[in-house]
Amino acid sequence: MTIHTTEPLNTRKRRIRIGVIFFAVALIALGHWRTPVAPHWLHGMHILLRKSFLIPILLAAVWYNLRGALLAALAISFVFLPHVLIQWRGQVQENANQFGEFVTIWGSAVLAGWLVGKEKSALGKLSQTHEGALVALVRALDAREHNTQLHSLRVRAFAEHIAKGMGIDGDARMELARGALLHDIGKIGVPDSILLKKGPLTSGEWRIMRKHPEIGSRILESVPYTDEAALVVCAHHEKYDGTGYPRGLKGDEIPVGARIFAIVDAFDALTSDRPYQSAVTIAEAVETIRNDAGSHFDPNVVAVFVSVPEEKWRQIADSIETNDFDPTCEARLPGPIRRREVARLEESN
Repeated sequence: MTIHTTEPLNTRKRRIRIGVIFFAVALIALGHWRTPVAPHWLHGMHILLRKSFLIPILLAAVWYNLRGALLAALAISFVFLPHVLIQWRGQVQENANQFGEFVTIWGSAVLAGWLVGKEKSALGKLSQTHEGALVALVRALDAREHNTQLHSLRVRAFAEHIAKGMGIDGDARMELARGALLHDIGKIGVPDSILLKKGPLTSGEWRIMRKHPEIGSRILESVPYTDEAALVVCAHHEKYDGTGYPRGLKGDEIPVGARIFAIVDAFDALTSDRPYQSAVTIAEAVETIRNDAGSHFDPNVVAVFVSVPEEKWRQIADSIETNDFDPTCEARLPGPIRRREVARLEESN
């Protein structure tokens, strides 16, 4: 798997889109300028090319809303105005016709940009409602396991940070985050007697517990916009060497989102107090994960994970504790990992 660490995918996508818009404007302008207005059939082609200026406007509106559409209209005006002044100089009737084209260009830009922006705003509100419902469900499931409250929110934030470092962005990163958030939704089908058991599970209880990834995947089949997230949910207990479950996938057979999640899930488990273990320091957790590269974890993802400073992991965990997480992962108040490590240092002194 190729890891991109220099230029995020969204930056490359933005440059490609801008290039497409300006290339379309230049190509249409060149064709329009060089197409004669006689005979009649060529005049028709000349007019068709002039109308084609609406294409980059619509593309800019879809990609960059009103501002993008207006900038595209401005670029078109710069290349279209000299054509009007040179080719149709002194022809009043044709100048009026060309002025009408400017009105069409700018009117289309304003209308398309406004409508697309309004539609995106409505979809954004719907997405926030959908995401809010998922978060509420996951927090309820985390609260069911009293020792893992906020676990799903933390691993989602951790996974997003690693994905960003690997150059995964846009929809792919959003789907990964959703899969990380919902990874344990299948535990809703695991009885409390097993899920909350204090001691070790029997072999029969383990068979039931190991069904939760597939249960979660089936649950998400009926939830809109979670197809890719379901892949993470189903594969989040797979191991890089093929010894995981439920399907024993190996290496790149495991979805990249699940390979990222496996690391952050282990990291959060190691740095959190659980009934069966005490929390370790971040440095100890990182070393444990480094040692399992190539067996449990994807070495490429581990390389990105270990490159993140310890302070960044503390900031991300802090921001979740204070309900203040955002993509920049900037924390404002101390959280659980910091408090545990400060206490550990005080004890050692």
